Amino acid sequence: MKRWMSFSALALSVIFAFSLVIPGAFAQGKPAFSQEAAIQKIKDIFDTSLYDVFSINYNEDKDRKTWSLDWSNSGEPFGSLNASVDADTGDILRLSFYKGYDSNQKPSLIPKVSEEEARKIAEDFARKHQPAEFAQTVYRKPQEPVYRPLINRYQQSYSFNFVRALNQIPVEGDGFYINVDAGTGEVESYSFTWSYDELPSSENIISMEEAEKIFREKAGLKLEYKRYFNYNTKQDNVKLVYTIDNPYSVVIDAVSGELLNDANYGRDLGGAGSAEYMKSAANQELTPQEQKEVEATKNCITKEAAVKVVQKYLAIPEDYEQNYANLYEDYDNPGQKVWNISWNKKSQNQGEYGSINARVNAISSELLGFDIWDDSLGSSDFTQKYDRAAAQKIAEDFLAKLQPEKAADVKLEDTAEGIKYPEKIREHYFNFTRLVGNIPYPDNGFSISVDSVTGRIIRYNMRWQAREFPAADGVVSKEEAEASFLKNIGLELCYTKLYNPQDQEDEFHLVYKIKSSPSYTFDAYSMKLLDYNGYPIENEPETEFSDIKGHWAEKDIQLLVDAGVIQSAQDKFGPDEAISQGDFIKLLIKALGLGPINNNNIVLKNGAQPGEESESLQGYIDAAIKAGIVKQGEIQPQKPLPREKMAAFAVRALGFEKVASIAGIYNIPARDASAVSPAYRGHVAIAMGLSLMTGADGKFEPQASVTRAQAAAVLVRMLKLEK
Repeated sequence: MKRWMSFSALALSVIFAFSLVIPGAFAQGKPAFSQEAAIQKIKDIFDTSLYDVFSINYNEDKDRKTWSLDWSNSGEPFGSLNASVDADTGDILRLSFYKGYDSNQKPSLIPKVSEEEARKIAEDFARKHQPAEFAQTVYRKPQEPVYRPLINRYQQSYSFNFVRALNQIPVEGDGFYINVDAGTGEVESYSFTWSYDELPSSENIISMEEAEKIFREKAGLKLEYKRYFNYNTKQDNVKLVYTIDNPYSVVIDAVSGELLNDANYGRDLGGAGSAEYMKSAANQELTPQEQKEVEATKNCITKEAAVKVVQKYLAIPEDYEQNYANLYEDYDNPGQKVWNISWNKKSQNQGEYGSINARVNAISSELLGFDIWDDSLGSSDFTQKYDRAAAQKIAEDFLAKLQPEKAADVKLEDTAEGIKYPEKIREHYFNFTRLVGNIPYPDNGFSISVDSVTGRIIRYNMRWQAREFPAADGVVSKEEAEASFLKNIGLELCYTKLYNPQDQEDEFHLVYKIKSSPSYTFDAYSMKLLDYNGYPIENEPETEFSDIKGHWAEKDIQLLVDAGVIQSAQDKFGPDEAISQGDFIKLLIKALGLGPINNNNIVLKNGAQPGEESESLQGYIDAAIKAGIVKQGEIQPQKPLPREKMAAFAVRALGFEKVASIAGIYNIPARDASAVSPAYRGHVAIAMGLSLMTGADGKFEPQASVTRAQAAAVLVRMLKLEK
């Protein structure tokens, strides 16, 4: 008999909708673990007397029986406690604890519980409730930091994932996922998933080398042009990249060596298309820029001419009337204008709706796209008269007639080996990808949908940009690219569930899959991973210093390391060395959860753009100037940081600049107060008053250089202050 233990928030919400509130008797027989026992199990962990509302539901399907327990408060702070308990075994499958909303509570920038302490709490919790199962798990380190309060200020917990492993082979979906509150050390949520089916044997499987060979031959990397568009600057950046089609669906059977990837993964076989839409602006007096735009439209064809272009390829039925038209700039091709025109069927009775939308290039008079819809297309009752081959010929003939030159530079993507299409389908969808020197450019091309009943083309869309494409000279060869990929990311052997259509249920298979990665797109010249903006993803260094052990500032330095403020590949921190003004500003900006500013005056939350360290440092300085922490010309990046300047930067970061700038009202409790520069007297006084900085032997020493340890300590004190 199969016994499953799993939890899915989505599935559970559906189960809740159909759950049965138990009055004390059960139609299916009494569960082995009673509702009273389930309640007590949760009460042994949490104080449920805090809640005034409680409900218990019983859920049963062919795989398991569960108790769903829900506690909540009817008034502020509206806290809640939810749990799911296996009604046969008494195992806790899910826990979720919410303290409630407190409008006076501010996000803590300094966690009271360290990551190491939180992980031990999570391990002890799982070990206490499922000792046998937890002993079979391994900790899976996340790609992103477990908890970075200075980056995501509203995340207040650590997240840990412990994955089941059999003979060191991970079992996908099985294990523990636990969140621990960074302020209190309490377990906020807990999920336990475990399958008790017999897993396939790991004997007589193909080797990793054989799996990699199959990956190269049947999947592999693909060289293509990829467009990265900056919506702030409206600039395009086309790059040559290596990428993998649908990496999450590449699955190699570890026994047979068969590639099991779902060729239809991520595809919309029913076709897709939506009309472009922009609202007309109200008439106002034109600015010079608006006047320039008006002049530019004088080269555009008229709406009537655009309608004739549409009618050349589409028959607009007599019972349709034009109801909308607008002229706008094509964001794919700045400087070009597009007519967007719509028609609706006059009759709006139920079952008689119809619409046509079309787009025409207002400069070149090219038909860019159209979308035809009527109620018959939504009916499941139809007789298919055109199979895929016939529909493909219709699409190709239309493309050859409409765009003969461009049609020669595209490739039909959906004829790849292994694609399986439904025998009966209302719309046949075809995607033609643009080729640039035989290299695909997926952002450009044509998409066409053909009605299988009438044979008419009901959707058409063209995207074709005039762009400069990088030369392919100097790119890494496909063989070298795949070798680099397999070395740095590669495959992993794991147990995973795949759907068996014969048994109509999921079954475990031993497979090779692509390892998880923040990206599967690589620069074709350097093989560096690229993020969604096209910037290289730099691996964060493992920061571990050998010279801070036992130092008076060790705890503060390590805290900033854990928070991601201090990062270094070096093994020395140099706590007693002087810190430069630029380096302090960089640490301060990172401690505030901000990012550097690039040349386009855009804040980069995930670090500076690729470039020299000096450029990266300047980005942080620019961010500090923009935030009002540093004044223009005030900082000398490479010179040591004077104590009075650190006081000024910290006080401004706390939002006290206006008060600190009031002259003649501050008393500095130091024997050398007269040595403080007049511009910084208020800042020094406030810094000392808040205990951010203290003196030595009754002196403040305003011009003395700040050490790296002192800088770390002041940053931590600043972050601990209640603002």
